Amino acid sequence: MMPPKQLLTIILIVFSTLSFIKLLLLTSSSSASPRRSAWDATGGNGTTRNALAAKELLLLRSLVAARAPCRLLVFGLSPQLLALAALNSGAGAATAFVTDSAEDADGARRVLLSGRGAGAAGVVAVHRARYRDAAAEAWPLLRRARGSPSCRRPTGTVRKSGCPLALTSLPREVLDARWDVVVVDGPSGAAPGEPGRMGTIYTAAALARASAAAWAGGGEVVDVAVHDVDRTVERWYAWEYLCEDNLVAAKGRLWHFRIGAGGPPDAFCSTGPVQIL
Repeated sequence: MMPPKQLLTIILIVFSTLSFIKLLLLTSSSSASPRRSAWDATGGNGTTRNALAAKELLLLRSLVAARAPCRLLVFGLSPQLLALAALNSGAGAATAFVTDSAEDADGARRVLLSGRGAGAAGVVAVHRARYRDAAAEAWPLLRRARGSPSCRRPTGTVRKSGCPLALTSLPREVLDARWDVVVVDGPSGAAPGEPGRMGTIYTAAALARASAAAWAGGGEVVDVAVHDVDRTVERWYAWEYLCEDNLVAAKGRLWHFRIGAGGPPDAFCSTGPVQIL
């Protein structure tokens, strides 16, 4: 009969060999099948980094559905956001997405061409953008903007703004249009070195003010939603340019502002600047 010590050694060798074979099989299987992006794998219904939580997505979907058919502008692009286009249907509906990601732009166009993303939605456009300012520059940019007359509440088209926060390089189809709903969920802004949302929040606020003022009678409002307000940059700039008194709803990391034509003619907010400690 085999000694217990020798038997234990043989058992350990067998288990080690089996584990090694299993690892080889998993590795070869992983390398053999190409990695699919979130767009291809989910058919336009998946989630990505910093994805909207269920209650946040419900608030956003309810907002778009209540205003449809409308003109919807979305800064950011993901399968979750693209699905909003399907809610914006009817005569006159138009949805535009602005992204700095070539992968997201290409993925969204594939979904739209396949007919999986927009359904019966109106016109859907995808625009590429280049954001020049990193999230780490948020405070210096805000400090300079506060001292610049060109960064006050705009009275004309945003395209002609002299404020360094204004995204004047965006297409005229974005900057010269009137919008009913604006969503800010891009660029990433997840790390200090990544593009921040300073410009998108300022531009969203400027477009909302210009759109609300352009409608005859001044009774129309523009809904603006900002995601990831748990982060400092989004919170600072939302308070600065969208204003606390315009906040009408909040779910998780999503804030919903309603912007009208009223307020001081040379400032975004009726109250003074946000005190940042």
